[in-house]
Amino acid sequence: MTRTPSMQNSEEHARSFSRMRRLLAGLSIAVLLAALSVVTWSSLRDYRDTLASTEAQLDILSLTVQEHVARTLEFSLHGLQAMRSDDVFRLCRENADQACLHAYLNSRLNTLPALNSLAVVDIEGNLLASSGQYPIPAYNLSQYPYFRAARARPERPFVLGEFMPDPANMRDGIQLGVPLLNRQGEFVGVLVAGVNAQPLQDYLASLVADRPVIARLFREDGVTLLRYPPLDADIGRSIAHMGFFSGPFRERNSGIDYETSRIDEVNRLLAWRRIDGWPVGVLLTQNTDAALQSWYQEIAVNAGVAVLLCAGSLALLLYLLTQLRRMERTEADLYLTKVAVERGADMAIWLDPQGHIRYVNATACSRLGYSEQELLNMRFKDINPDFHPDAWPRFWQGLRGKKHLFDELELCTRAGEVFPVEAYSNYVQFKGEEYNCAVVRDISERRLAEQAVVKSEQQLRLALEASNTGLFDMPLEGRRNAVTSPEYDRLLGYEPGELGETFDKWKDQVHPQDREQTISALRDYFVGNSTQFAVEYRRRLKNGEFRWFLSRGRFVEFDYRGKPTRLIGTMTDITERKEAQDRIVELANFDAVTGLANRNLLRDELRLALAAAERFGRQLAVLFLDLDRFKTINDSLGHTAGDMVLSQVAQRLRSVVGKTDILARQGGDEFVVVLNDISGPLAAGTIADRILASFAEPFELEAGGFASSTSIGISIFPDDGADPDELIRNADVAMYQAKANGRGNYQFFTADMNARASERLVLESSMRRGLEHGEFELYFQPQVSLTDGAIVGAEALIRWNHPEQGMIPPGKFIPVAEESRLIVPLGSWVLRRACELAAAWREQGMPALTVAVNLSPVQFGQPNLVQQVKDCLESTGLPAQQLELEVTESVVMQDVEQVAATLDAFNALGVKLSIDDFGTGYSSLSYLKRFAFDKLKVDQSFVRDLSDDPNDTAIVLAIIGLGKTLGMAVLAEGVETRAQLAFLRQANTDSIQGYLFSRPLPERDFVALVRQQARLPLED
Repeated sequence: MTRTPSMQNSEEHARSFSRMRRLLAGLSIAVLLAALSVVTWSSLRDYRDTLASTEAQLDILSLTVQEHVARTLEFSLHGLQAMRSDDVFRLCRENADQACLHAYLNSRLNTLPALNSLAVVDIEGNLLASSGQYPIPAYNLSQYPYFRAARARPERPFVLGEFMPDPANMRDGIQLGVPLLNRQGEFVGVLVAGVNAQPLQDYLASLVADRPVIARLFREDGVTLLRYPPLDADIGRSIAHMGFFSGPFRERNSGIDYETSRIDEVNRLLAWRRIDGWPVGVLLTQNTDAALQSWYQEIAVNAGVAVLLCAGSLALLLYLLTQLRRMERTEADLYLTKVAVERGADMAIWLDPQGHIRYVNATACSRLGYSEQELLNMRFKDINPDFHPDAWPRFWQGLRGKKHLFDELELCTRAGEVFPVEAYSNYVQFKGEEYNCAVVRDISERRLAEQAVVKSEQQLRLALEASNTGLFDMPLEGRRNAVTSPEYDRLLGYEPGELGETFDKWKDQVHPQDREQTISALRDYFVGNSTQFAVEYRRRLKNGEFRWFLSRGRFVEFDYRGKPTRLIGTMTDITERKEAQDRIVELANFDAVTGLANRNLLRDELRLALAAAERFGRQLAVLFLDLDRFKTINDSLGHTAGDMVLSQVAQRLRSVVGKTDILARQGGDEFVVVLNDISGPLAAGTIADRILASFAEPFELEAGGFASSTSIGISIFPDDGADPDELIRNADVAMYQAKANGRGNYQFFTADMNARASERLVLESSMRRGLEHGEFELYFQPQVSLTDGAIVGAEALIRWNHPEQGMIPPGKFIPVAEESRLIVPLGSWVLRRACELAAAWREQGMPALTVAVNLSPVQFGQPNLVQQVKDCLESTGLPAQQLELEVTESVVMQDVEQVAATLDAFNALGVKLSIDDFGTGYSSLSYLKRFAFDKLKVDQSFVRDLSDDPNDTAIVLAIIGLGKTLGMAVLAEGVETRAQLAFLRQANTDSIQGYLFSRPLPERDFVALVRQQARLPLED
């Protein structure tokens, strides 16, 4: 039997659907296997990421705890050292006045929030006084380890005991003590403080929160000082048995490690850090299983996802197979549909995604003027004059998603006639192909009618909305309805025609504060004071909200008495303009960071407050605040953190000052508080104390807590000034005096402060003029070798020969130069001038001498310092090895990385480096080794008392030994006697400088001394 083409097509379609089923099954299996592989790989990666994240978090927590504990201990130690140096304390202790000591310790304990007890122990270990109890019981501490350590080595700055009760009031705390020395430097006792563990516990609680982390503070010998969560059994217990303690802790300052406990066989993650300068470490531990808890949960979720994926894949496969069977049935139905629409009243045009016409009915051929074959050889763009190729893909994407679309477009006949149509597009899939089966209806006649209606409506709307605002025709007889445009109704929140506007309703809905002004505007227009009715006012909308409007209008009808009866005009919403104006006023008068009044508004309000105070005979105080160490926050944490601190300062000040007082931000880190109607200066001092107390708590930043303080200057009206600028200026002067007194305090303005400030400004101005007019000169103090007594170098020292005051001592103008940053151009001049003179000596045939130039901390922080030194060497021709740069210990303790980079750059140039005034600061030995200085200079304060003070003798020997061990030359400053010289020679000092050989000399006298080949006699 011969098969017809239709039968052959049917069999081919059946084979095609069979192949499609097999392909879908294979793809489903492949996708399932790939998904399972991805889930497995992701789980392994998440395991590593979870551990790495936990390690990073624990390391950050340990660093935060380390910094907080270091600050607490340093603050406490500084407080104890200040007490030890206090003359009042020394007098009470020398007289053994227990009542005096008890009162003094209590007063100082209130200023040290980190401490909970203070006690004084005499040389025999007997308790002499306590902050917690008076009179005190007999108690001896001579057997306490920290007392024995202090008595054995009284020169050490502090001793650290264990966590134990204070002997007098039994308050638990970490015992911190400083040795007490008499005026001859002999050990006479110990000042003991109990570091309060509760604030540290609270800080750890806020830091750890709900994390399963255990935090310990321990000494270098392993004894536990503090534990969180608290566990009394662990206090005093040693952790020396732990593996990290005997290994990595001895070798590094910090680290991350894993360790399995020998007690409970639990594996834990450890993060530990040493606290620089303290025999103390911080240890944070977390159960490894607890850290992986989220990973375990994720594994369970992944397993569930995998199961769901398998089930979903199977369901999807069954769904696709069902769809294939449905498509086979649809193909048959399509043929029947074609027959049904062939002779329909509307045009039928079927298109494929490429725009080819795949089917047209007879109606379409008749209306378009083409035969069926001609249309089947054409594309849709051939009959659509507005066809856009870039819009076609978007149309098909929408059709696929919605299945049915309606659109109006235009078609073109063979004769060129363009006519509008409605197209009802239907998405059809058949035999693996997509079709748009569109039913198209000619709407030419309907479009003509619609255009006529639209044109009429547009003309009417343009007439009503000519001004782009709401229009009204208002009868002034209260209850008659007005005629309003749709835009007028919409502006008030109503649908067109819903409002029912009347003159009475209009008056009632005007804001009460604007009602009188609005009626007055109508009255002014009526009596002729204005050419039209125009007023800005607030009106209530339908939802109850008030908005600003501008209404303009004219009277168009009057009664027989000449009274207006009808008003027509416009109404415009001006709310945004009003809000913009208010915002401009706010920006001009308020600080954007804190929300406080700015400098402009402060002066206006202070001027009003002064007028009121003068009128009623009241006193007024101006407090000028400047934050301490605020620049450190901006430089280290960024301006965002700085803004957070400023905002928190504003909040704390609001909680202190009264509602009638004035609070403003002057600018930068400066704030001004104006206290109205005070009873006297003591009231201002009370408020200042409360402000200082509010700074006791650290400021909360994203990087952790940051402690700061403030310095306050106070001026009183009318005693210290009569106008705002004078009062603020005098309070500013008093604030600088507070900073000079150690920061964190307040000072009242006095007349001599003004004199000192004026003197400082005059001195600063004279220094600037002196730099321009060449009033400065260099003196040179010879440096002598202790090998043969010959001059080997000189230190360049600046001198100021003032034209009127003569020689001004460096101690008078150098601090002013550093504070005003004039030290930068002054130091640059010294560097260049010293290089020029040394190069000139070399050209004159003098021996190759090393010239030492001091670099101030401010000058060292300049980013172009290395280039400046290089330029000086190149321009003067001075060999780099003849220039020596001296830096102090305070410079070394700044930003270590930046200091290291600068010193490495100097070493690369070949310039010599020396550390000046060694022993007077807090430099780390590791820093000395890292920075590799060429010379170590022993400060003259140690050399001065070599023959009288055994402590200074021991210190000098230790410094010389340290310098020799690190491979540095050692120079002693301030040598004035033969006895000092003999000692330093015996101690193998390399060179000296001091009055024993020569004072600092002008350049010509120094050159003459070198040419004479003067030598220091080394033997008596």
